[in-house]
Amino acid sequence: MKQFLIFSVIALGSITAFSQGIKKIADPLTPCGSRADVDAMPGIYTDHDNTKYGFTLNGTPAEKTTMMKNLIAAEKLEEASRKDFKLTGCAARVSFARHGSSNYGKNVYASYGYNMGVYAFVCNVSQHVTKIVDEYRTVFRVEFNPTIMPGNVHAVGTGEFNMKNGNPMYEIPIEAKAGPNFEKDKSNNPSHVSQYISEATLMVARSDNYKDFHGDFLKLNNGNGYVEHWEMGGRYDNHGPNSYQFIDRRYFLTKPGVPLLIPVSRKQYLQDMLEYFEIEKANFEYDNAKKIKNIGNNNSESAKRTMAALEADKLAYPKIYEAKKAKVNDLLARQKPEWLQKPAVVDQDRLLKDANKILEALGRFYDEEGEYKCALYVLNPAYFVSNNGQAAKPLLIEVQFRYEITKDYGYSSRLFNNWEKNFDLGALKKMLE
Repeated sequence: MKQFLIFSVIALGSITAFSQGIKKIADPLTPCGSRADVDAMPGIYTDHDNTKYGFTLNGTPAEKTTMMKNLIAAEKLEEASRKDFKLTGCAARVSFARHGSSNYGKNVYASYGYNMGVYAFVCNVSQHVTKIVDEYRTVFRVEFNPTIMPGNVHAVGTGEFNMKNGNPMYEIPIEAKAGPNFEKDKSNNPSHVSQYISEATLMVARSDNYKDFHGDFLKLNNGNGYVEHWEMGGRYDNHGPNSYQFIDRRYFLTKPGVPLLIPVSRKQYLQDMLEYFEIEKANFEYDNAKKIKNIGNNNSESAKRTMAALEADKLAYPKIYEAKKAKVNDLLARQKPEWLQKPAVVDQDRLLKDANKILEALGRFYDEEGEYKCALYVLNPAYFVSNNGQAAKPLLIEVQFRYEITKDYGYSSRLFNNWEKNFDLGALKKMLE
């Protein structure tokens, strides 16, 4: 997928005109004797004008104006949700950030976000006074034009194979041909198969609901409801009054009636594989030659064995390459249109790394998902349209609230419960109009 995230450097010294400066929040230093004491103490809130580290928003003047407008709107919505809520036991601090750009196909949008980190109060064991921890665990985020897929995660392991089990191992990029132009081609003209998305890859770091990944996938794909990743505490465990849960909740806010992703058909998959085979062939030859060159004049027994294997692979690969092309071309010519137009549900077994085993699985399609079988999707062109010169315009919004449930630090769950009840997601979604 032609999609990346360029992370901005956070300025620790001077702050842009968007921020009035970094001001250290003094520890409350209130006498305390227990966690219950500090959890009940009045909280501290600072907006983007008093961040912990400051922030920068890179872009054109028009982009900066749009980003600032949207980020402040998100900030005001969060503040409004706490109109009748008393913040206790923590310090909540807001910051803004530009994360670079998200490439939705060929349409590039500015990626930026609102972040409210929530820092717990603790009782210092030696001084018996309240202090603020240096890092947050509870956090509320609003990401405008977020990345869809985690970096370097692909839907199918097409190029992850050995010529035979064991040694040698080959690294075969699937985005573009290796060499001096790889990074440029990877960004500007990536392979079609590298842009595939599966339900499981969309759920990475967003949901651990393995009993209903499909249901969670539909929630994100259609912008309807939320998904959760239980990072600690166990989603399917029995939880008592003393148990601990650390939960990350996510929403996708989307334009109504248009899914983010659409299925890849069997025909499209087969045609895209023909393109990929040429990339795979070039990259195998590149990696094989590189490994042979690296051995050089090494005459050790292990080097001799590796060299023999590399030479054998070099001879074996052309047959595998031709067999894969012939198999795909035969399916495209022989199968009926109705069969070819069905969604591509393929093998996703990560153990299928041997080239011959991948050849056996190639062209084998299924009617539905199952263990090691996944449906493939791509970005929906009807949703990811051109920004028409408005790179900072929101096209998709991801909302995240990560919170803790524990009897010792109630501030986190209290804040989340109030947010869930009172935050106006509908007003946030209107920014997409």
